[in-house]
Amino acid sequence: MNFAQILAAARRADAAYIIDTTKARAAFEALGYTWIGQFKDNDSQAVLTRDAGGAVYLSISGTRFSDGKLGDLFDDITTVPVSLDGGVQVTHGAYDGCADIWAWAKAQVPRGTVFNVEGHSLGGWRATYTPLFLPAAQIGALHAFEPPKGANLAYFQKYSAALARLVIVGNGADVWFGYPRLDGRWIHRPGEMLHLLPTGYRIIDTSAWPGGLDLGDHDIDLVVKRLAVIVAGSARLASAT
Repeated sequence: MNFAQILAAARRADAAYIIDTTKARAAFEALGYTWIGQFKDNDSQAVLTRDAGGAVYLSISGTRFSDGKLGDLFDDITTVPVSLDGGVQVTHGAYDGCADIWAWAKAQVPRGTVFNVEGHSLGGWRATYTPLFLPAAQIGALHAFEPPKGANLAYFQKYSAALARLVIVGNGADVWFGYPRLDGRWIHRPGEMLHLLPTGYRIIDTSAWPGGLDLGDHDIDLVVKRLAVIVAGSARLASAT
């Protein structure tokens, strides 16, 4: 795993929460990105930026509940299935609104643009649905930070190639990473994930997630902090050798 890239994606996912457009633009520009635009409605928010090398990033906000956006919370709790072709099922609330985000994003950039997509919580949930809206050739790096379980096995089997670059990051004993809990059809993508710990990390299969009930661990700022420690430690180790 490239921890520097994961940290950069986490910082973009964090900044994607900022509702005020002027402040959001300033935050992304402070991170070194060129601002393209911001999308927001009653239950969705996302920011589109470009780096110095021309790569395009779609950063999808998580739940803006603390800012009074109840539509986001409604999307979180609406986990009834949406049935798509080939037995594929996704959760209704997180899926709802993705088409609007993607219609806006595609209209801002040239046809055929490759999108790198990230998000935290509800944003990471939605980032996992990227293959439903883009052909594989236009999908770059994908980062889902502390996403709930968003699809059935048929989804991940059908889009396994398109999701090959998906990095899933869980943190500590996060209560929401195991949500929804009562419907066994919903899973994370089978395969490796990064599990951040109070000290260090481990790489495990998503099926080995130990669970947890810690609300405080569901925090993108804490994720950024822990990733920054890992990156700094790696840099010190590299300089020492």
